[in-house]
Amino acid sequence: MQKNQKLRWLNNGTAPFLSKEIQSHDVFDFMLNELKRADTIVISSFAITEAYIRRLIKNSNRIGFVTLFLDVTIGTRNPRLTAYASMNVNELFLLNNHSKTIYMSGSGKELLAVMSNNATNNHRYESGIVFSDSEIIRQFVKQYETMKAESCNYDNPG
Repeated sequence: MQKNQKLRWLNNGTAPFLSKEIQSHDVFDFMLNELKRADTIVISSFAITEAYIRRLIKNSNRIGFVTLFLDVTIGTRNPRLTAYASMNVNELFLLNNHSKTIYMSGSGKELLAVMSNNATNNHRYESGIVFSDSEIIRQFVKQYETMKAESCNYDNPG
């Protein structure tokens, strides 16, 4: 991909990238713009930034239910940011997590991004693919339920 090239769909229903110009928030925006409104969002990341949480707040009129998975080490290392995140998502789960995905559904469509990017902004070369294939997406959605079962709900740790 060329410098400054943003995400775009290929004929096979994927939008791949390998770039230091495309960060997780760019992927988030690409997906949300594609759907116009996301009734459900699931974000899994090792870490998240305050700026990323503000992006969720800014788009709250276009977003329904948000589930966030973060790594337990990062979640406990920065309690202020973790609490801020929990106030701006519907569910926050902490677990041993190094996955980086974004799932969105709305208007009868589903999208899934699998990427190397954390929900941070690091300007390093990152790679990933956004999928629109429902069979691939269905497999990941099943795994989110497994992740929930193996995690601690931040707002209800019992």
